[in-house]
Amino acid sequence: MTAGRTNEAGGPDVLTVTSVLDGRAHKVTDSELCAPHSMRTGRYAALCGHLVSPAPLIDVAGTPCGRCVQLDPTPPAEETSRRPARRRGWGLRRVLPA
Repeated sequence: MTAGRTNEAGGPDVLTVTSVLDGRAHKVTDSELCAPHSMRTGRYAALCGHLVSPAPLIDVAGTPCGRCVQLDPTPPAEETSRRPARRRGWGLRRVLPA
């Protein structure tokens, strides 16, 4: 599961869950993840209507489901850079005399 979206408008939070059945990454609302019927069966209804059996979280995310992407009510998250590029040799200049 990956969040990938932010929701500040008060609508449902949407998570991405990769399905074991078709290998696609489907969008599932947080309320569906907490629903009693889903907690008993371990299967979740995606926005597109597909019944998702989640893949292990260590697996890579599948190909996004086109229908779920169209139906996703949350705005896309802004891309952020992970960390600035490292300068090569910085540690050696600190340790070695000039």
